[in-house]
Amino acid sequence: MDIETAANIGEAVSGIAILFTLLFSLRQIKFWNENRRYEIGRDLANHLSDPLIHRGFSVSMTKLHDDITIQDIAGLDREEKNAMNAMMIGINNIGLLAKHGHLSMDLVDAFYGRYVRVFGSRWRRAIDVFTSANQGDVSEDETDVWDGMLWLMHALKKD
Repeated sequence: MDIETAANIGEAVSGIAILFTLLFSLRQIKFWNENRRYEIGRDLANHLSDPLIHRGFSVSMTKLHDDITIQDIAGLDREEKNAMNAMMIGINNIGLLAKHGHLSMDLVDAFYGRYVRVFGSRWRRAIDVFTSANQGDVSEDETDVWDGMLWLMHALKKD
């Protein structure tokens, strides 16, 4: 075997090695993406499994209504207010992550879509009440604080 033939064989083997490396890398990326999706789904499920979040949904069901006033919200006990805060801030954060492409909308819809569609009008009213009650206390529009939740309610709304 002459030097040119050996060089050609070496080049071919090198090309095959590079091809296998690329294929292995693609497989690893696919595996990583699947694993990350599983972890995100688990995180969303853990958020919904929190007893404080359950209490927030219970308050949304029994105490919130489309005509709620600041007096109604003030009438909630401390545990109910804490539960509403935890639930609404958590959903707001999830909305912000989805809005900026860090969470897939199909996962968010699978976990939160039904709740958003059932309680969305009540949550929107609560946000409006919070905003009007605190209008003089903050310099920026307080609805900006709730951008994630408002965006999520709009994005998951089924016509």
